Amino acid sequence: MPQVKILTDSTADLPPETINALGITVLPLTIHLGAHVLRDGIDVTPQDFVERMAGATTPPTTSAPTQRQFTETFTELTKNGDAVVAILVSSKLSQTFRLATRAAAPLLGRSKIVVIDSQLVTVGLGMLVTAAARAAAAGASLDKVVQLTRGMIPRIYLGFFVETLDFLERGGRIGTAQAMLGTMLNIKPLLILEEGEIVALEKVRTRQKAIEKLVEFITEFARIEKMIILHGNTPEDVAALIEQVNLVVPNLDIAVDHYGPATATHVGTDALGVVVFEGM
Repeated sequence: MPQVKILTDSTADLPPETINALGITVLPLTIHLGAHVLRDGIDVTPQDFVERMAGATTPPTTSAPTQRQFTETFTELTKNGDAVVAILVSSKLSQTFRLATRAAAPLLGRSKIVVIDSQLVTVGLGMLVTAAARAAAAGASLDKVVQLTRGMIPRIYLGFFVETLDFLERGGRIGTAQAMLGTMLNIKPLLILEEGEIVALEKVRTRQKAIEKLVEFITEFARIEKMIILHGNTPEDVAALIEQVNLVVPNLDIAVDHYGPATATHVGTDALGVVVFEGM
């Protein structure tokens, strides 16, 4: 009986055990760091990348999986009549969605492939992919998996702050003028993903104030089904955020995770953020 296969990219920052248990296919982004070309999540882990970034003389860059990689993967996954739902990083942050859509187009006459712009990144995307994969593993139809996925997208929120805007500016995620202003004034803006695009919500000057703003961001939700704190290499900030959240939202189940190398390329290794799923 045909099944629904789930495909995503490595910015979902999924743990290997989840990938293996649910049969998720992950195409890695490529990270260019000096003379090294690294496959995100395969050749480099979040912890490795912190060390590599510290010793780098030139800033890293990323590139999306190629259209050919998507074509080959779609062909392989659908060869036995199975359908594919590809849930990918926000199209505002990467070319990944566009390349996947191009690859799927000539195959649609004989294969069932749905490519979804998650409007998310890192574990927010991972949350979405995991839910879709669990539904598929339980025997949900293609339409049901797509409906679930699209229904969850507007209920997952990502808020974060960065130590410097330089990485986002180099990657073209924010404007040069905004990055220069932030650097000159030592501003640490609270950023959110809004319809897949990075938007500045509020600006503060210290990490402590930024943590307080993250707490305010969290407490705006009347209902939180799941929350994950994301960091690169700042466990002391994580502890401070958990302490402050517990004071205002006691008994909230809080998970902690690292964002991956592809994300670190664009936000640095000192960012701190939260992903909130408010439930269906």
